[in-house]
Amino acid sequence: MPELVLESNGRTWTLDPSRSYTLGRDPQGDVVLDDARVSWRHATISFNGRSWAVEDHGSTNGTFVQGQRIHHLEFGSDTVLNLGNATDGPRVTVSGVA
Repeated sequence: MPELVLESNGRTWTLDPSRSYTLGRDPQGDVVLDDARVSWRHATISFNGRSWAVEDHGSTNGTFVQGQRIHHLEFGSDTVLNLGNATDGPRVTVSGVA
């Protein structure tokens, strides 16, 4: 199973496919994004056995890929997520997907 690398604002996280990861403002979360437009528990990234996927948890301001609001999306290499705003919300760059 492939590892996933997330990068945001100069920070990098390597995700193991054996578990899911929470993204949001919660300091106890796995990927913490300190921005008022990001919900406390904004979204989850996980490996579903065949691909990585992101699921928005009903966040107030949304999760966006290529300017489109998404609720659940399986994704491949070089995907960019914007949290909280389609154009200038915190940007999470995804790489390392086999």
